[in-house]
Amino acid sequence: MNTSASCLLFVLSMPMVAMAQLTVYSDVAGFDTVSVAGTGGAESKLTFAATEFLQSAKYLSVASAVGPNTLTDSSATWSDDEFNGNNGSHYVEIISVNGSKTGAGVGVTRSITDTEANSKTITLDEALPEGLIAPLEYRIVSHWTLAAIFGSANMAGLQGGSPLSADHVQLWNGTGYDSYYYQTSGIGGTGWRKLGDQSTDASNAIIRPEQNVIIKRVGSAGLPIVLSGWVKTGQTSFDIVPGFNFVPNPYSTAMTLASSGLYKGNAATGIAAGNVTSADQVMLWNGSSYETFYYQTLGLGGTGWRKVGDQSMDASGASIAPGSSIILRRKNPDRFTWAIPQH
Repeated sequence: MNTSASCLLFVLSMPMVAMAQLTVYSDVAGFDTVSVAGTGGAESKLTFAATEFLQSAKYLSVASAVGPNTLTDSSATWSDDEFNGNNGSHYVEIISVNGSKTGAGVGVTRSITDTEANSKTITLDEALPEGLIAPLEYRIVSHWTLAAIFGSANMAGLQGGSPLSADHVQLWNGTGYDSYYYQTSGIGGTGWRKLGDQSTDASNAIIRPEQNVIIKRVGSAGLPIVLSGWVKTGQTSFDIVPGFNFVPNPYSTAMTLASSGLYKGNAATGIAAGNVTSADQVMLWNGSSYETFYYQTLGLGGTGWRKVGDQSMDASGASIAPGSSIILRRKNPDRFTWAIPQH
């Protein structure tokens, strides 16, 4: 996130979950202060952010069978709909595959749509990567929501009002942004609302791990917002599709273009290289505009990370701040999975 205070971490020794004969401890929790930019007299100001911490993990175990979009756990002790429906939104994260905590499939997340006690099976909203086989270690984590981050009554202090006068929280949905605001005036009551629907409570709108968050501030003053939770560990994997992808740095430490794992030397597993015209693009927000980077293998200026407008200077050290988000423009026609090494 765009922060004025660096991430402060502290060590805890408290059990996080104890399921399926496995006891899990989370060693590090922390918080970060997000500096939401005020308008300073402009019409609005954008802050590009992400959820760099996890909410509580509810379950950790090993799947005994894997389907296209299901996990079955023979040792499961969950109840029907424990991780979906009225119990709130949760997702599965793959922790290891065949004992390995790196490689294909590790760090992939999928939202849970059904939890069945009798069959000991959870159903996911999307297919898992092909080729995954049991045993497969996984954990179940609560999704962040608007209420969980900003407060059910907007305790974070974003400017409330009408669709025109309130600050907006924008979430990328794959083709465009869903925009939310805290309504305090007009018809439809008070509370979180989605633009275009003034009456339906939107406080439980989920923010998926792979989603970035844009705060469009119309209030004149800057606003500090504190986000806390459990530090993300292990490899993280995001699906990157042709076109524009709005994705976060999910970790509580900075990474560079060089350490991000975006370039693998193979367009099937990472960004496609080339020249300023043909290569995939990585766009980083500098506070007022995007700077665009790419991996150069063609043309003048040598090989390596470059910034558009400067073909010769090494840009591999360009930083992706903790909790910040980027735009990845995939020009190659095929999707790939961005496997981000732990930072």
